[in-house]
Amino acid sequence: MRAARLHGPRDVRLDEVPVPEPSPGEVLVRVRAVSICASDVRMYWDGHAGGVPLEAPISQGHEFAGEITALGPGVERPPVGARVAVEPSWHCGACDMCESGGEHLCRNIRFPSFPPQTGALAEYIACPAHALHPIPDSIGDVEGALLEPLGVAIHAVHLARVAAGCSIAVLGAGAIGACILAYLRALGHERLALAEPVPGRREWAARFTSQPPVASAEEWLASGHEADLVLECAGENAAIEDALHLAKPAGTVVVVGIPHPERISLDANLPRRKELTVIFSRRSRATLPTAVALVAAGRLDLAALPVRRFALEQAAEAIEATASRPGDMLRAVVLP
Repeated sequence: MRAARLHGPRDVRLDEVPVPEPSPGEVLVRVRAVSICASDVRMYWDGHAGGVPLEAPISQGHEFAGEITALGPGVERPPVGARVAVEPSWHCGACDMCESGGEHLCRNIRFPSFPPQTGALAEYIACPAHALHPIPDSIGDVEGALLEPLGVAIHAVHLARVAAGCSIAVLGAGAIGACILAYLRALGHERLALAEPVPGRREWAARFTSQPPVASAEEWLASGHEADLVLECAGENAAIEDALHLAKPAGTVVVVGIPHPERISLDANLPRRKELTVIFSRRSRATLPTAVALVAAGRLDLAALPVRRFALEQAAEAIEATASRPGDMLRAVVLP
């Protein structure tokens, strides 16, 4: 099969590799769409992520959908031919985190596209059967791949324990920030504000907000704007401190973006004096069924998210496009 594999920083090659054989408890998935995440860019740029180096070529891509083509030993469902979305945090089921219900924090987690686990930028991938969720025909392949970032957004909102009627500010309107706004609106929250520097993204996400979005948090700070809840989705160190400034006393800040660089510094007096609750969100937690149900019921339209489509041999171009943060694209989607 063909696989777009990262061999080193900014070195993606289209290789011929064997079709994987599903192990016990796994299924073989024919990949139909892969959405490129900003975390893929980090590995692509640097050849490492989170301190884990790239020691052998791997395919990136963990936001994907496809159809089952073979069942491994011991697997009976979903059946061959089923269209599925995939939860990419593959847990062991036996550690203390798994036993306590925190499978997304599994001590032995495998995450496709994170070394050494290869990802979905290939024609086929073997996946644990427990990570799959069937999707109806009303959800297309591209939208199926976007269910994973929606799941991340749902998890972040659940962590925040949003109270009815509270004021909410979102920093960053990439795919995650936009999905957070869309989900909050679907839940009935109306006091939504957004700061986003890219004009196209700012204008697109304005459909969900109750006030005109601003280009930067500094505009709000200059006018004394505050919010009960601030969700940081920009993935930039400065945005975390902006979020702390924007939060009301006794408010909550949820850090959803992955800071770059990963080491951050801030004035501890700020959250201490305000007695803020600061939460770091980690991927998603059993949110795929909720995401599928929302989209299938028409309560949230993933097809409306601006995407660009790429062929498998254009995988590097898709990652570069993601890094450039254009205003007319929230996700690059590769169609193997």
